[in-house]
Amino acid sequence: MFDHDIPTKMLVINLEKPGTSFGARHLIGYNKPRIGVALNPLPQGLVVARNDDGQVSVVGGGKDFPDEFIDPGHVPMTWKIKTIDGYAYSVGGQRKIYKRTDTGKWKKVADLPRVEHIERAGFRDLDAFSASDMYAVGGHGDVWHFDGKDWTQMGFPSNVQLATVTCAGDGNVYISGEGGSLWVGQKSTWKNIYKGSSSIPWNDVAWFDERLWLASDYQFQIWNGSELTPVTHEGEQMGAGGHMDVRDGLLAIASPTQAWTFDGRRWRTIIGPYFD
Repeated sequence: MFDHDIPTKMLVINLEKPGTSFGARHLIGYNKPRIGVALNPLPQGLVVARNDDGQVSVVGGGKDFPDEFIDPGHVPMTWKIKTIDGYAYSVGGQRKIYKRTDTGKWKKVADLPRVEHIERAGFRDLDAFSASDMYAVGGHGDVWHFDGKDWTQMGFPSNVQLATVTCAGDGNVYISGEGGSLWVGQKSTWKNIYKGSSSIPWNDVAWFDERLWLASDYQFQIWNGSELTPVTHEGEQMGAGGHMDVRDGLLAIASPTQAWTFDGRRWRTIIGPYFD
Protein backbone atom coordinates (compact mmCIF):
# COMPACT_ATOMS: atom_id res chain seq x y z
CA MET A 1 0.00 0.00 0.00
CA PHE A 2 0.99 3.60 -0.53
CA ASP A 3 1.18 5.57 2.69
CA HIS A 4 -1.68 7.86 1.66
CA ASP A 5 -3.92 4.77 1.38
CA ILE A 6 -3.39 3.95 5.06
CA PRO A 7 -6.04 5.62 7.27
CA THR A 8 -4.82 8.04 9.95
CA LYS A 9 -6.53 8.39 13.33
CA MET A 10 -5.91 11.48 15.43
CA LEU A 11 -6.65 11.25 19.17
CA VAL A 12 -7.02 14.26 21.47
CA ILE A 13 -6.52 13.90 25.24
CA ASN A 14 -7.36 16.70 27.69
CA LEU A 15 -4.88 16.31 30.57
CA GLU A 16 -6.41 19.24 32.49
CA LYS A 17 -9.78 17.49 32.94
CA PRO A 18 -9.33 13.93 34.28
CA GLY A 19 -12.03 11.62 33.05
CA THR A 20 -12.72 13.66 29.94
CA SER A 21 -13.48 11.37 27.04
CA PHE A 22 -11.08 11.19 24.11
CA GLY A 23 -11.73 13.10 20.95
CA ALA A 24 -10.88 11.33 17.69
CA ARG A 25 -10.82 12.06 13.98
CA HIS A 26 -10.31 9.67 11.08
CA LEU A 27 -8.33 11.02 8.13
CA ILE A 28 -8.01 9.55 4.65
CA GLY A 29 -5.29 10.44 2.13
CA TYR A 30 -2.84 11.92 4.63
CA ASN A 31 0.55 10.86 3.29
CA LYS A 32 3.23 10.44 6.01
CA PRO A 33 1.45 12.84 8.39
CA ARG A 34 3.21 15.20 10.80
CA ILE A 35 1.63 16.57 13.97
CA GLY A 36 2.02 19.86 15.80
CA VAL A 37 0.21 22.65 17.67
CA ALA A 38 -0.62 26.31 17.20
CA LEU A 39 -1.36 28.57 20.17
CA ASN A 40 -2.07 31.69 18.08
CA PRO A 41 -4.54 32.85 17.01
CA LEU A 42 -6.28 29.90 18.75
CA PRO A 43 -5.00 26.84 20.62
CA GLN A 44 -5.35 24.10 18.00
CA GLY A 45 -3.85 20.79 17.00
CA LEU A 46 -2.58 20.31 13.44
CA VAL A 47 -2.03 17.19 11.35
CA VAL A 48 -0.15 17.89 8.11
CA ALA A 49 0.09 15.58 5.10
CA ARG A 50 3.27 15.45 3.03
CA ASN A 51 1.47 15.86 -0.28
CA ASP A 52 1.53 18.37 -3.13
CA ASP A 53 -0.70 20.85 -1.27
CA GLY A 54 0.41 20.43 2.34
CA GLN A 55 -3.10 19.51 3.48
CA VAL A 56 -3.78 20.31 7.16
CA SER A 57 -6.48 18.89 9.44
CA VAL A 58 -7.28 21.29 12.30
CA VAL A 59 -8.82 20.32 15.64
CA GLY A 60 -9.82 22.60 18.55
CA GLY A 61 -10.72 26.26 18.75
CA GLY A 62 -14.35 25.79 19.73
CA LYS A 63 -15.78 24.72 16.37
CA ASP A 64 -15.12 22.59 13.30
CA PHE A 65 -12.60 24.15 10.94
CA PRO A 66 -12.19 23.14 7.28
CA ASP A 67 -8.94 21.60 6.06
CA GLU A 68 -6.17 24.06 5.26
CA PHE A 69 -3.52 23.94 2.53
CA ILE A 70 -0.03 25.28 3.19
CA ASP A 71 0.98 25.92 -0.44
CA PRO A 72 -1.37 24.32 -2.99
CA GLY A 73 0.48 22.63 -5.85
CA HIS A 74 3.95 23.66 -4.64
CA VAL A 75 4.85 20.59 -2.53
CA PRO A 76 5.83 22.13 0.84
CA MET A 77 7.02 18.66 1.98
CA THR A 78 6.57 19.34 5.71
CA TRP A 79 9.11 17.50 7.84
CA LYS A 80 8.13 19.06 11.17
CA ILE A 81 5.64 21.49 12.64
CA LYS A 82 7.33 23.74 15.21
CA THR A 83 5.70 26.31 17.52
CA ILE A 84 7.55 29.63 17.87
CA ASP A 85 6.06 32.56 19.81
CA GLY A 86 2.78 30.66 19.70
CA TYR A 87 2.64 30.38 15.89
CA ALA A 88 3.00 27.13 13.94
CA TYR A 89 5.77 26.83 11.36
CA SER A 90 6.13 24.18 8.67
CA VAL A 91 9.74 23.29 7.90
CA GLY A 92 10.59 20.97 5.02
CA GLY A 93 12.21 20.06 1.74
CA GLN A 94 14.11 22.44 -0.54
CA ARG A 95 14.64 24.89 2.36
CA LYS A 96 10.95 25.80 2.54
CA ILE A 97 9.57 27.36 5.72
CA TYR A 98 5.98 28.55 6.15
CA LYS A 99 4.32 30.40 9.04
CA ARG A 100 0.65 29.92 9.92
CA THR A 101 -0.29 33.57 10.39
CA ASP A 102 -4.01 32.93 10.96
CA THR A 103 -6.56 30.15 10.70
CA GLY A 104 -6.44 28.92 7.12
CA LYS A 105 -3.52 31.20 6.20
CA TRP A 106 0.08 30.07 5.67
CA LYS A 107 2.83 32.41 4.50
CA LYS A 108 6.21 31.41 3.07
CA VAL A 109 8.81 33.05 5.30
CA ALA A 110 11.95 31.46 3.84
CA ASP A 111 12.37 31.77 0.07
CA LEU A 112 15.91 30.40 -0.08
CA PRO A 113 17.98 29.26 -3.08
CA ARG A 114 16.95 25.84 -4.35
CA VAL A 115 19.53 23.14 -4.96
CA GLU A 116 19.80 20.45 -7.60
CA HIS A 117 20.23 17.60 -5.11
CA ILE A 118 17.38 17.86 -2.60
CA GLU A 119 19.10 15.57 -0.09
CA ARG A 120 21.97 18.07 0.23
CA ALA A 121 19.84 21.02 1.34
CA GLY A 122 16.38 20.32 2.69
CA PHE A 123 15.45 21.43 6.18
CA ARG A 124 14.70 18.81 8.82
CA ASP A 125 14.22 21.04 11.85
CA LEU A 126 13.67 24.61 13.05
CA ASP A 127 14.03 26.25 16.45
CA ALA A 128 14.32 29.75 17.87
CA PHE A 129 15.08 31.92 20.87
CA SER A 130 12.51 34.32 19.38
CA ALA A 131 10.87 35.12 16.05
CA SER A 132 13.92 37.28 15.23
CA ASP A 133 16.56 34.72 16.25
CA MET A 134 15.84 31.45 14.45
CA TYR A 135 17.87 28.50 13.17
CA ALA A 136 16.99 25.95 10.48
CA VAL A 137 19.09 22.87 9.70
CA GLY A 138 19.12 19.88 7.38
CA GLY A 139 20.83 18.49 4.30
CA HIS A 140 24.60 18.05 4.39
CA GLY A 141 25.74 20.57 7.00
CA ASP A 142 23.13 23.07 5.81
CA VAL A 143 22.61 25.63 8.62
CA TRP A 144 20.73 28.94 8.25
CA HIS A 145 19.99 31.78 10.69
CA PHE A 146 17.18 34.36 10.63
CA ASP A 147 17.73 37.75 12.34
CA GLY A 148 14.21 39.09 11.93
CA LYS A 149 14.83 40.41 8.42
CA ASP A 150 17.03 38.05 6.43
CA TRP A 151 18.01 34.38 6.30
CA THR A 152 21.77 33.83 6.09
CA GLN A 153 23.62 30.57 5.52
CA MET A 154 26.02 29.81 8.37
CA GLY A 155 29.30 27.95 8.29
CA PHE A 156 29.35 24.44 9.76
CA PRO A 157 32.41 22.21 10.35
CA SER A 158 30.91 19.04 8.84
CA ASN A 159 28.99 17.99 5.75
CA VAL A 160 27.14 15.12 7.45
CA GLN A 161 23.37 15.03 7.30
CA LEU A 162 21.82 17.14 10.05
CA ALA A 163 18.66 16.15 11.91
CA THR A 164 17.71 18.55 14.73
CA VAL A 165 18.41 22.02 16.12
CA THR A 166 17.63 23.18 19.66
CA CYS A 167 17.82 26.73 21.02
CA ALA A 168 18.41 25.80 24.63
CA GLY A 169 17.74 27.50 27.93
CA ASP A 170 21.47 27.76 28.64
CA GLY A 171 21.84 30.19 25.72
CA ASN A 172 23.50 27.66 23.43
CA VAL A 173 22.31 26.14 20.18
CA TYR A 174 22.63 22.36 19.83
CA ILE A 175 22.63 20.58 16.47
CA SER A 176 22.45 16.82 16.04
CA GLY A 177 23.32 14.89 12.92
CA GLU A 178 24.31 11.65 11.28
CA GLY A 179 25.04 8.84 13.74
CA GLY A 180 23.53 10.82 16.61
CA SER A 181 26.51 13.20 16.78
CA LEU A 182 26.06 16.48 18.65
CA TRP A 183 27.45 20.01 18.18
CA VAL A 184 27.09 23.15 20.30
CA GLY A 185 27.59 26.80 19.33
CA GLN A 186 25.93 29.70 17.55
CA LYS A 187 25.94 31.36 14.12
CA SER A 188 29.05 29.95 12.32
CA THR A 189 30.96 28.80 15.41
CA TRP A 190 30.39 25.14 16.34
CA LYS A 191 32.12 22.54 18.47
CA ASN A 192 31.59 18.79 18.19
CA ILE A 193 30.85 17.53 21.72
CA TYR A 194 29.71 13.99 20.94
CA LYS A 195 30.56 11.71 18.03
CA GLY A 196 27.78 9.18 17.64
CA SER A 197 27.82 5.78 16.01
CA SER A 198 24.10 5.09 15.84
CA SER A 199 22.53 3.72 12.67
CA ILE A 200 19.74 6.33 12.86
CA PRO A 201 19.64 10.03 13.88
CA TRP A 202 17.83 11.61 16.80
CA ASN A 203 14.16 12.33 16.07
CA ASP A 204 13.89 15.15 18.59
CA VAL A 205 16.22 17.05 20.93
CA ALA A 206 14.68 19.35 23.56
CA TRP A 207 15.72 21.47 26.55
CA PHE A 208 13.80 20.62 29.72
CA ASP A 209 14.50 20.81 33.46
CA GLU A 210 17.88 22.50 32.78
CA ARG A 211 19.06 19.54 30.69
CA LEU A 212 19.21 18.44 27.06
CA TRP A 213 17.00 15.43 26.26
CA LEU A 214 17.42 13.33 23.10
CA ALA A 215 15.04 10.76 21.60
CA SER A 216 15.41 8.39 18.66
CA ASP A 217 13.40 5.36 17.56
CA TYR A 218 15.12 3.17 20.14
CA GLN A 219 17.02 5.49 22.51
CA PHE A 220 16.11 8.05 25.18
CA GLN A 221 19.12 9.89 26.62
CA ILE A 222 20.20 12.99 28.54
CA TRP A 223 23.32 15.05 27.80
CA ASN A 224 24.87 15.90 31.18
CA GLY A 225 27.53 18.25 29.80
CA SER A 226 30.15 15.60 29.21
CA GLU A 227 28.38 12.42 28.10
CA LEU A 228 25.06 10.86 27.18
CA THR A 229 23.30 8.89 29.90
CA PRO A 230 20.08 6.81 29.67
CA VAL A 231 16.91 8.27 31.16
CA THR A 232 15.96 6.36 34.31
CA HIS A 233 12.83 6.08 36.43
CA GLU A 234 12.90 4.69 39.98
CA GLY A 235 16.39 3.41 39.36
CA GLU A 236 15.51 1.57 36.17
CA GLN A 237 16.33 2.57 32.61
CA MET A 238 13.19 3.65 30.79
CA GLY A 239 12.22 1.60 27.79
CA ALA A 240 11.11 4.73 25.98
CA GLY A 241 11.94 6.01 22.52
CA GLY A 242 10.23 7.63 19.60
CA HIS A 243 9.18 11.28 19.31
CA MET A 244 9.31 13.94 21.99
CA ASP A 245 8.13 17.48 22.70
CA VAL A 246 8.10 19.99 25.57
CA ARG A 247 5.13 22.23 26.34
CA ASP A 248 3.47 23.82 29.39
CA GLY A 249 5.97 22.45 31.90
CA LEU A 250 5.73 18.89 30.62
CA LEU A 251 8.04 16.71 28.60
CA ALA A 252 6.14 14.14 26.54
CA ILE A 253 7.54 11.17 24.65
CA ALA A 254 5.62 8.68 22.52
CA SER A 255 6.71 5.33 21.13
CA PRO A 256 4.62 3.29 18.67
CA THR A 257 2.81 1.65 21.62
CA GLN A 258 3.08 3.94 24.66
CA ALA A 259 3.24 7.59 25.71
CA TRP A 260 4.57 9.22 28.88
CA THR A 261 4.78 12.68 30.42
CA PHE A 262 7.33 14.04 32.91
CA ASP A 263 6.88 17.21 35.00
CA GLY A 264 10.41 17.30 36.39
CA ARG A 265 9.55 15.05 39.34
CA ARG A 266 7.16 12.33 38.30
CA TRP A 267 6.65 10.16 35.24
CA ARG A 268 3.10 9.33 34.19
CA THR A 269 1.93 6.82 31.60
CA ILE A 270 -0.82 8.47 29.56
CA ILE A 271 -1.15 5.71 26.94
CA GLY A 272 -0.38 2.16 28.04
CA PRO A 273 0.59 -0.80 25.85
CA TYR A 274 -2.28 -2.65 24.19
CA PHE A 275 -2.30 -6.41 24.61
CA ASP A 276 -4.74 -8.32 22.45
